[in-house]
Amino acid sequence: MAQGSEFAGQVAIVVGGGAGIGREYCLGLAREGASVLVAGRGGSAAQTAADIRAEGLIAEACIADVREGERIFEAAMNAFGKVDILIVNAGILRDKTFLKMSDEEWNDVLDVHLHGTRNCAKAVWPHMMERGYGRILLTVTSGVVYGNYGQANYISAKSGTMGLTYTLAIEGVRNGIKVNAIAPVATSALTESVFTPELHAALPQAAVAPFALALVHPDTQENGSLIEVGGGWAAKFRWQRSGGHRFAEGERSVTNVLAHWDDIARFDERADYPTKGLDTLSATAGEASKVGFIPVAKHGVVSKT
Repeated sequence: MAQGSEFAGQVAIVVGGGAGIGREYCLGLAREGASVLVAGRGGSAAQTAADIRAEGLIAEACIADVREGERIFEAAMNAFGKVDILIVNAGILRDKTFLKMSDEEWNDVLDVHLHGTRNCAKAVWPHMMERGYGRILLTVTSGVVYGNYGQANYISAKSGTMGLTYTLAIEGVRNGIKVNAIAPVATSALTESVFTPELHAALPQAAVAPFALALVHPDTQENGSLIEVGGGWAAKFRWQRSGGHRFAEGERSVTNVLAHWDDIARFDERADYPTKGLDTLSATAGEASKVGFIPVAKHGVVSKT
């Protein structure tokens, strides 16, 4: 395959890059000119890096767990001297209904998905802030919007990762860092007993990679977004809020709230699409929100005025 130049001169870390979708990310980045650190557990990371080098491209491997973010970052710095891109794709499943889920099954999934993702982002963050540039892509699931039976641990971890995405996007944008989340839909060894052969053919892992690469490209305009991807299709989620209902002070009884619940929850022409916390402040405080508030640096509050 001819080498492209979309990521020429850039360095990318792909955590969970040894197999599956992560491997496709590594191959795609390398073929577009990036130097890639393939991070993962076991020999698959080393094999993916070797396969990339066999194409005459640049890659190194780091055999590490996603929770070892600092060690992964140091490996990239030792190999390439900088980091432009971080993609976190590693994870595990411990599916079980909430009633039957053990503390260990809950904690293991939270530790790998949420804490591991945080550790990787934390490791590269000061470097990207200092350089004034960075692209971070975190992996979630559409279940953060819908939930999913038997995955209370996984969905909770991914919901936390989505919250991390939103917040890092706000904190990093002034320093040239853009942070997004991808919810990929593709077949894997985990779906072989569930998906039909036709469904497997329709949802190849390779179909996700171009969209992930677009989200870490220098020209991407997305920041703080959740993008759902699969089968060559992609779409962006956004929040919609009903018009709501305001109760005067003397009307705020449980009985009255229940009587007006349809007014609270109805999606009609008054519905809007909030994008920031100040939109909630405006809705809840009404006219009072227009005067802004006193900035308190220790709490990270930024004045609206």
